[in-house]
Amino acid sequence: MAETLGSLMDKLSIANIRLWHLEDTRRDTSLPDRERLSAADKVAVVNRQRNDLIDEIDCFLSDAINGRAKLTDPKVKIYRDVEKVEV
Repeated sequence: MAETLGSLMDKLSIANIRLWHLEDTRRDTSLPDRERLSAADKVAVVNRQRNDLIDEIDCFLSDAINGRAKLTDPKVKIYRDVEKVEV
């Protein structure tokens, strides 16, 4: 399935939340060093994924500006036997 701007933004927000919690764990001096180091390793991985998502969003927006991608995707929804098109 092709990505949409909304799905990319959703993934980015999830990555940001993961980073937030991992950074909290990494900085918590009451935790064992092993747990803090593990969190630090995961921060690097999630941050790389986050940067990739940002690059993907940039490419998507560039394609949309240049007419190679659509920002909207009309959906047909049915409400009590009446069709309605949302844009």
